[in-house]
Amino acid sequence: MNRLEAINTINQIYDKYEKNPYMLSKTNHYIINQLPTILNNINMTHIERQSRIEELSQNQDQFIESFLNNNQYFYISSTENFFFYDGVHYQHFNEDDILYHILSTISKERELSSWKQSTKNTIMKRIRENSLIKSIPESETIQYVIDSLCPLLFKSRTETKYFLTILGDNILRKNIDIIHYIDVKSKPFIRSFNHFCQMWIGQNLYQTFKYKYHDHDYNDCRIINISNFVKSEMIWNSIIPQSGLDIICVACHYSERYGSSDNYLLECSNDNEIINSVFYLKNNTQTTIVDSFISEYLNLDNNQIPANTIQINNLTTQYRNTKITWRDMQYLWKNFLESKKLPSIMFLQTLKGHLTTRLVRHYNESMDVFVGICSKYLPEIQKFLEFWEKTAVYDENEVDFEIEEIVILFRKWCVNNETATNLNDKQILDVISYFYPNLEIEKDKYISHIRNNLWDKQLDIQIALDNMKNDIREQVTTQSNQRTVSPSIRNNVSIYDAYRYYCKYYSSTNTIVSKTYFEKYVFDNLSQYIIDSKFLSGDWWGEP
Repeated sequence: MNRLEAINTINQIYDKYEKNPYMLSKTNHYIINQLPTILNNINMTHIERQSRIEELSQNQDQFIESFLNNNQYFYISSTENFFFYDGVHYQHFNEDDILYHILSTISKERELSSWKQSTKNTIMKRIRENSLIKSIPESETIQYVIDSLCPLLFKSRTETKYFLTILGDNILRKNIDIIHYIDVKSKPFIRSFNHFCQMWIGQNLYQTFKYKYHDHDYNDCRIINISNFVKSEMIWNSIIPQSGLDIICVACHYSERYGSSDNYLLECSNDNEIINSVFYLKNNTQTTIVDSFISEYLNLDNNQIPANTIQINNLTTQYRNTKITWRDMQYLWKNFLESKKLPSIMFLQTLKGHLTTRLVRHYNESMDVFVGICSKYLPEIQKFLEFWEKTAVYDENEVDFEIEEIVILFRKWCVNNETATNLNDKQILDVISYFYPNLEIEKDKYISHIRNNLWDKQLDIQIALDNMKNDIREQVTTQSNQRTVSPSIRNNVSIYDAYRYYCKYYSSTNTIVSKTYFEKYVFDNLSQYIIDSKFLSGDWWGEP
């Protein structure tokens, strides 16, 4: 503002009306009497307006802060998704619903009615700046997430938090050079969760997870132990849609809080067992791991003649009992890795190179065997292989054999051969999978197209059904003689009652087929008598 310019303007007015007494009088009166009042009124109005604006602005700021503090909305720009956090769970929220919530809340504040659109726009801008993956979940949410995963997928809270921190690192793209080995059975779970993450926040969470060894540097490798329950989609299928957003937010929070998954274990946990397991590869080399395998799984007799001087066909019985084929050695190695909860951490040819170098005096290259070496784990395996070769037969007509049934027959065979066994279901499944890779195994429980000479399952069922028919006939004959029932009336027999009869008939043995197997046999062989998929008609037992 230029004061001289204003004075000059007044002087110009006086000069203009210098010879006009009337206008000079009006000008003089206006400047002296009216202008001060007008200016004073303008000033007061301005002051009041500014005061009102400041008051409204302060009320608006308070309203916005109160609204955002009481309603935790978040946004992901890459997917243009909005989210709401109620203090326990995160959930996707529609933008229109947020706008309605904002406007309806503003409408309750009469003082802000004139600033409704401005207030709405400011709140929406603040929400869009509030990233979901930067949110800080409450303790209740964190505990909920941990309880969702532990002990279902992870046996301890430390392992659960470690896994969550890895997810957070991957989402935030931290330490992506690290390799996290995880059981291949978890692949559907990781893939499904990654799809969920991409859909809602536009980020991957799987990039450091590996299921197989590809000549990675051990220094970059970490081991994740996850429960076998992860292979069942029914177990985790509900976790992802119900808790996926909670898991993502807790994972990102842990990554920010601890810095990285490595740092969490090394600086913030005191579980040495888990630390040693996770960093097993980082803390070892191929040589030290093979040395551990030899020490724990092999027994060496260094007093025997070097293998390359022995004629294998002329070996004594003692030598035949103390040799391990390369194939058996691979199985022992597989067993060793499983005991350490390790993936396949080196190629087989690399392993063979280490073993033949360390056991050079025992290896016979022409026969591909290690002589003068035995293992406490092999006799049990060889015993089962003998049982399998002598009793198992391929049969296209046989539907399936349960692993549990094979265990029972194997123990029975061992008793008959005056020997003992300690192999459990999982070990037997591993042996069959490894030594007979062409067999069809479903759900780690059923082996297709195999029967066993020790138990003709179908014959047992047929014998029981024939006896049941005879019992029914005798019962009807007795009732007819007593005139309690007409011999011409043939009641249907439920398939369930037939199975109960079968179970009772063989109750003195341990070999009883499952209800599913029994029903399949009945449907396949007695289809002409089946009524409503539940009954055998009276003609079944009435026919001679």
